Amino acid sequence: MNYYFLLEDEKSFMKILPRWFEYINFKCTRVADIKDVEENNYILQSGRGVTRLITNALFDTINTIICNPGKIDKLVVLIDTENESEEYRKQQIFSKIQESYDMEKFDFEILIFVCNHCFESWLLGAEGLYPQGEVDSESDFYPYHNHYNIAEYDPEEMPVPTHCNETIAKYHFHYLCELFRYRRIRYSKSKPDVVATRDYFYAMRDRIEHTEHIPSFAKFIDFIIRENNT
Repeated sequence: MNYYFLLEDEKSFMKILPRWFEYINFKCTRVADIKDVEENNYILQSGRGVTRLITNALFDTINTIICNPGKIDKLVVLIDTENESEEYRKQQIFSKIQESYDMEKFDFEILIFVCNHCFESWLLGAEGLYPQGEVDSESDFYPYHNHYNIAEYDPEEMPVPTHCNETIAKYHFHYLCELFRYRRIRYSKSKPDVVATRDYFYAMRDRIEHTEHIPSFAKFIDFIIRENNT
């Protein structure tokens, strides 16, 4: 089985996903170009943001797969919901495809998974991440801590405070950054090493095994595990 992963993310998730595959013992090997695909390979490409993905990268990717018949079995698209619903984002992608192609003629399957609301929403679900005990009320993290307990409640369900003029995805990103800064840990989209470790990944796995939290992460990971066992 060969896969083509097209990610909206162009920084952190692109760097971390191959590490996750390593931790799961994903049976496929990454190759750089579709011409190099043989058996049990995968390609990983960034759509460079949602706008470019749905206007350019998605169609370029589909055309590449069509022009190389028999190479790819499944095109897997991963996209943030931002402030939209999961179903809206999925339908948005499928509608774009159906405007230009007869999908019944494809010799490959298209699957769409979402980060609800963004990649950092998933990362907030790692068990043990939330500080134990009192948090310094003078810290920059305190307003976030006071707003929502990500250890007790699902990070994907965290709303934006009424006084905050940000999207949900942007607020979740800032929440994670301030939480790490409070714990004296450095994280950025360009240098996501702290969340790329085996321990961090398994802390996220523990969360979905013990709770029904971060369900969009659970759907994607369950898909990879099922594919690995077929």
